[in-house]
Amino acid sequence: MTIQPLSGLPSVRRRSSADHDLSCLYAEVLTARAADQLTRCTPRPGDNVRRNAGRLTASLGAYAGALEEYGLPVPAVIRDELRLRRRLVS
Repeated sequence: MTIQPLSGLPSVRRRSSADHDLSCLYAEVLTARAADQLTRCTPRPGDNVRRNAGRLTASLGAYAGALEEYGLPVPAVIRDELRLRRRLVS
């Protein structure tokens, strides 16, 4: 992730739009993961399990896609979890 100095203010740095996009997408992954784990701990999860699992799969896919779009490597842990979750759904 690149942090570029602002012109005229060498001590002040600005995050690139890629950093912002990836941060937001990763925050969604963390939120979806927490919701998925919480749902699995409830006594009668019902349809929430599928919904939250689908949300997590979609979040991981969006994050991995954004990393690839910006030319960054997808961490093996995320790639493997995404592959596993996609296979579980089908």
